[in-house]
Amino acid sequence: MEGLQTPRLVCMAVTPAHFSEIFSLYQRNQALLALLDHEHDPAHLATRFVRKANVPLGGSVRQLSKVVLFSPDQTKIRGLCSVYYGYPEPHIAYVGELFFAPDAQRMGLGRELYLALEAQVRVRSMQAVRVGVGLRNWNALRFWIRLGFVHITGMSGARDFTPQAYAFLELEKNCTP
Repeated sequence: MEGLQTPRLVCMAVTPAHFSEIFSLYQRNQALLALLDHEHDPAHLATRFVRKANVPLGGSVRQLSKVVLFSPDQTKIRGLCSVYYGYPEPHIAYVGELFFAPDAQRMGLGRELYLALEAQVRVRSMQAVRVGVGLRNWNALRFWIRLGFVHITGMSGARDFTPQAYAFLELEKNCTP
């Protein structure tokens, strides 16, 4: 994903210098983060993102692409994204995170970025893209379903429903012609 550009976004590989901007991004989305997972501390999440700490078991950091999304003039952070190429199978790209600043949401930037990412996935001859979506994140569920992620490939979370319980759906979109 590094170097990927759309008309309104520039993807730059994450570096430790981006920590404060990523921390701020998570902090401004704290209400949403609290709905998604028991781990929602902005400092912890920013550290994990910068350090590329969430590689799948048995995976390689070389297959993980984490980028910070900037406006074309590269002065304003708009969001962040992580994609693991080859998980859980070699022909699948897995979007681990796609997160936008509150002032960059509902502007079509996510769709714009995803369509560019899907084109890149096709060039790599990958057959599908998967994403995990928190069940409480209705806007994200609508977003991914509208993009064609209609196959449920997995479900995880608490076995019992409580106001503090978390659950996720794993959705897939086929990218073969």
